[in-house]
Amino acid sequence: MAIDLMKVNDMSVDENVFCNLQNLRLLQLNHVKLGGGCEYVLRKLTWLCWHGFPLLSIPDGLYGENLVAIDMRYSNLRQVKNSKNLKDLSLCGCKGSTSTTMASRLRSWFLQPSPTNLLPPSFHGLDKLTTLSLRDCNLSDDALPRDLGSLRSLTNLELGRNSFRSLPASLSNLLRLTGLKLDDNEWLQTIPDLPRNLGVLQASNCTSLERLPDISLASRMRLLYIANCPKLIEAPGLDKSKSITDINMDGCYDIPYTLKNIMHKGCFSGLVLPGNEIPALFNYKTEGATILFKLPEFYGRILSGINVCIVCSTHLEKKETKRITINLTNHTKGLTKSFRKVAINLVKSCEDHLWQGHLSNKDFILGSEDEAELNVDCGNTMIVKKTGVYLVFEQDEARLNSKRSLDTDDVAGSSCDNLLQTKRMRFETSQQNIDENMDVA
Repeated sequence: MAIDLMKVNDMSVDENVFCNLQNLRLLQLNHVKLGGGCEYVLRKLTWLCWHGFPLLSIPDGLYGENLVAIDMRYSNLRQVKNSKNLKDLSLCGCKGSTSTTMASRLRSWFLQPSPTNLLPPSFHGLDKLTTLSLRDCNLSDDALPRDLGSLRSLTNLELGRNSFRSLPASLSNLLRLTGLKLDDNEWLQTIPDLPRNLGVLQASNCTSLERLPDISLASRMRLLYIANCPKLIEAPGLDKSKSITDINMDGCYDIPYTLKNIMHKGCFSGLVLPGNEIPALFNYKTEGATILFKLPEFYGRILSGINVCIVCSTHLEKKETKRITINLTNHTKGLTKSFRKVAINLVKSCEDHLWQGHLSNKDFILGSEDEAELNVDCGNTMIVKKTGVYLVFEQDEARLNSKRSLDTDDVAGSSCDNLLQTKRMRFETSQQNIDENMDVA
C-alpha cells in the first residue's frame, strides 16, 4: 500500500483506513498525517517506509515482531524501539538518537544527511551490520568513532561528502569490506591502509587528496574511481596490482608520467586519464574514430589482444554515463566482431580525455599480417578526436607481470615502509562478489 501526500497541504489520513488491512506486509507513506488516535494493529507488517513521519515514536500497532526494515527519512522521529528482527534502518534527516542495543541487531544503517548525535560513541557490538551509510553528515575528524574496524561483518561503507581530513587507521581491520565510497570529501587528505579484500574504492572529487595508500595491499580490488583529485601525486602499488580491471583518474593532472606509461601497457577493461594525445607506445594512430592497420609478422608470438586508446570529449554538461561500441573488422578473413558498450564517466565537458580499453583476441579474429579496421561509435554523446591501437602479445604480458612481481619500480613513490605493510594481515576471509562493470574483454 502506498500513499503520497508530499505536495498536498493540511490533509490527514484517518486511522480507520488501516482497519481492514490486517495482512498488509509492505506500507509506504510519504508525508502523511494521522487523524485521530493510533489504535490500528498491523501485526504482519515487515517493511515500513514513512518519509516525513509526524510523530516522535512509532506506534506499537506498526511495530510488530515481523518488522524487518524501517525507512523514516526526514521525519520528527526521536526514538526507535528495540526489535529483535529489525535489520535495515534509515534515519536520514532525523534529529533524534537511537540506542546501540537496537543498533546491534541491524544489518543496514543509513544516516545521511543527519546530525552526528545519531551516531553512537562506539561501534562496539554492531556485529551484524553489513551496510553503513554516513554520507553528507558533516562529520569531522573527531565525530567518527575510532573503533570503525570493529564492524567485523561490514561489506559496504559510504562516507562521502563529510568534513574529516583523515579516517581511522582501524579501517584496515574491516576484513569483509568490499565497497568503500569516499566521494566528495573536499577536506580529505589521506586514506589509511585499505582492507585486503576491498573490491571497489570510490574517492572522486576529493580535491585535497594528495596520496593513496598502497593499492597492491588490496589484493582483490577491481574498480578504482578517483576522478577529479587534482592534488593527487602518489598512488603507491598501483603499478603492481594484478586485480584492478577499471581505473578512472580523469582530472588527476599530476600523476607521474612513468606511472601513466605503465598503466597504458596494462590490460584494463576501462582506463580514464586526462590528456589529448595518444601515448607513444601505441603502434597505430589516426585522427578520428576509425583506424585501418596491418598486423606485422608474429614470428611465433601469440597475440592475446589489443589495447584501444581514444582522445574524446563531450559537450554534455550533465554528469551521466557515456557509452561506446567498438567494432573490429578483419578484412583479410572477412570477419567482424562488435564489443559490447563500454561505460565512460567523464569529469568535465569540453575537455579532452583519454579512454583506454582492452579487447581480447581469444577468438583469434586477428592473425599474423592480417589487415584490420577498428571503429569507435559513441553515438551523439561524445566526439572521438583520435584513435590508437597497441598490440599485446602473451610474451609481453609475461614480462610486465614479472617486472611487477620484482618490486623494483618505484615510479609511484612507494617507500620501504609501504612494502613492509604487506606483512600486516594473513587472515583468510570470505568475500561477497562485486558487480561486473565495464568489462569489454
